[in-house]
Amino acid sequence: MNSVLPPDRLTLAQAARLIRARRLSPVELMESCLARIEQFEPHVNAFAAMTAESALAGARHAETEIAGGVWRGPLHGIPVGIKDVIDVSGVPTRAQSRQMEDYVPLRNAASVARWLDAGALSLGKLTTHEFAFGSPDPALPRPPARNPWHTAHFAGGSSSGAAVGVACGMVLGALGSDTAGSVRSPAALCGMSGFKPGRACVNRRGTLALAPSLDALGVIAGSVEDCAMLFLALVEPAVQRAVGVDISGYPQLDAEVRGLRIGVVRNFFDDEPSVNTDCRAAVDAARMIFEDAGYTLTEVSLPPLAQWHAAGMVILLAEAFALHEYWLRTRIDLYGRSFSDAVLLGAAISAADYVHAVQMRRALTVDLDATMGKCDLLLAPIQGGEAPLLGALSQWGFLQRPSYGLPFNLSDNPALSLCCGFGKTGLPLAMQLIGRRGSEGSVLRAGYAYQRRTDWHRRLHLSGKPRSLN
Repeated sequence: MNSVLPPDRLTLAQAARLIRARRLSPVELMESCLARIEQFEPHVNAFAAMTAESALAGARHAETEIAGGVWRGPLHGIPVGIKDVIDVSGVPTRAQSRQMEDYVPLRNAASVARWLDAGALSLGKLTTHEFAFGSPDPALPRPPARNPWHTAHFAGGSSSGAAVGVACGMVLGALGSDTAGSVRSPAALCGMSGFKPGRACVNRRGTLALAPSLDALGVIAGSVEDCAMLFLALVEPAVQRAVGVDISGYPQLDAEVRGLRIGVVRNFFDDEPSVNTDCRAAVDAARMIFEDAGYTLTEVSLPPLAQWHAAGMVILLAEAFALHEYWLRTRIDLYGRSFSDAVLLGAAISAADYVHAVQMRRALTVDLDATMGKCDLLLAPIQGGEAPLLGALSQWGFLQRPSYGLPFNLSDNPALSLCCGFGKTGLPLAMQLIGRRGSEGSVLRAGYAYQRRTDWHRRLHLSGKPRSLN
């Protein structure tokens, strides 16, 4: 079974097509991922736990099935990773916390079960921030993941291991959680594609909650096409019908888009903290790509980012404190300071504060819906520039710098992070596409149209090595 490219240079979509055509062995693909892990994992800390033996056994079984004419779909024989707040049967879910040291789930999370039933092969659990919140903390059980473009830099939070694992070719796709941009931001800082669908699209049973009214499950992969494959395998048919998401079958990613309207959220680029010059230039160049693809672009405004941030932080901290209050009162010493200091702020939030934030959330969402009545998609920042140095991060950064991702957790709109260039230091820059609720397919199509006309998303994938590890 020979592929055109070495297995460790293939995208998920390319590997899936070759496996189906029996030109690539799932065992060969798995062995190439294991070799990448041996090469890069000591430097980037993507994994919280590995399941190499069972993954390799699964690859042998997949090869036998496919040779016998049984093909379960595009994830059959594909190595993937799971963020360590999502249960995998028999594998510890530690959530980067000493609170969870002894927890070994007896069954798979609903999302993991969907992927495994589709033939995906889990290589292990991917590192995160403690309970998917806060900032990297050296006192936690595992060291923080490091950016594959330069290991002195931040890999994003909190699905950092997921983005790093995909970027280094150690897995071809990853499952993460997103409460305030936690799938999209790591994807952005690591040059990958990250997709957060609406909350109802993917069953969250078996996933540790952070803020239940904001939490969503999403995917990280090397391309939008890969994200579409991963996402489709997660969505149960009954859920598709219930939430009105039109994604039946393989998505028509190359469908005609001419005349569809993209609103550029100009005030998000100008609100504090403002987007830097390099990122603005990259997004301006992307606008011309979208116009070439057939989209019509206009400038729009949403309520100021600070308003979204205020409502979102009150809701997030109040809900996180409610979930962790017992342990914070009885065994706070088992938390890292980054997490406990942050979540304890929730103790000062009154019921009236929470209700006011929920009312504010509704008003902000009404404003967003009115704007989206005039356009089909929005284009906004997801990060203000390149990844900062790990040593420059503040414990209170989540309060000091409003999240560009959080507004669309509040509103529950599908959103996609895309690499759109590189800054002066050679680290990735990114943008975010947002669709109307229920229009996951439209967001993926727009991202696919952009990536068909650019190669930013292929830079790390084709080079084979993280720059700082050459």
